[in-house]
Amino acid sequence: MITKPIIPIVVMIPLLLVVLICYCIGTLRRSVKIRYKVLGILRITVIVVLAFLVNLRIMDKRYDAKVEMKNLDVLFVVDTTISMWAEDGHGGDTRMDSVLEDTEYIIDQLSGSNFGLIRFDNRSQILAPFTQDHESIKDAFSTIKEPDINYARGSSLNVCYDDMKSLLESSNSKDERLTILFFISDGEITDGSNLQSFAELNELVDAGAVLGYGTEKGAEMEYGSWGSKVKDPETGKNAVSKMDEGHLNMIAEDLDIDYIHMKSSSNITYLLESIKSGSSLTIEKADTVSYEDTYYMYVIPLLIMLLLELVLFIRRGRL
Repeated sequence: MITKPIIPIVVMIPLLLVVLICYCIGTLRRSVKIRYKVLGILRITVIVVLAFLVNLRIMDKRYDAKVEMKNLDVLFVVDTTISMWAEDGHGGDTRMDSVLEDTEYIIDQLSGSNFGLIRFDNRSQILAPFTQDHESIKDAFSTIKEPDINYARGSSLNVCYDDMKSLLESSNSKDERLTILFFISDGEITDGSNLQSFAELNELVDAGAVLGYGTEKGAEMEYGSWGSKVKDPETGKNAVSKMDEGHLNMIAEDLDIDYIHMKSSSNITYLLESIKSGSSLTIEKADTVSYEDTYYMYVIPLLIMLLLELVLFIRRGRL
């Protein structure tokens, strides 16, 4: 059981207490019989408690929820090297800000799918295996932070290969599911390595795209809370990161999926519509906990009590 107050509790409690105290003081001052005073105070107390419970919005856990699911496993592979914080994303945002905006759009558009997330910089990390819990995958994206400048060791697009293969094979082991891959990067390689072939993963991917971020002109990168600029160790000047579409096109060709230079979320709408039209829907038991509102249980008695007060007010001509 959880609560999701409509009005913050720190506001609601003082407000209701003021109403209760004012009513009680007014009632005690009236020249009526004691039993009428007691009944009046009891009624307003019940009303205040019911109003508090409605506002508290108590929600019960449900473990047997049936949900409409797509037969899609959607894997995000996200470059989180420091170059992804270069400031040539959508509208002057960083590349990573644009990535987070676009991936949330994809998740919302493909709602009902299973989602997985791999991030990579100096090493690769599975942040989320395939899950139906959309909030969980969004929370996983929210953990992506700019790497420590002292930790950065240059960019390579090869380090994620083994984790990609592992999750893609996991998806392909399931019956009647489509595996969708979104490989997200600026394509830059700065550690001196050569891009390896991704062709062996081709047969594990049904659809998707390589999504490219940045510009050929490039942009500087800020790091830390003070907004310091990343320096080029060779020149001592502010480093400029430039996207490399050549590498991204090579990966897309190996995997036989589209390459899309992302300038806005709308660049991928056509592909998402195609993926949705090729998917099928099933009604399945969710593997996550859902919550059901119970506030309506208190709304009806609250309305009855308020109606009673209205009737008494009309009869007496006062509260």
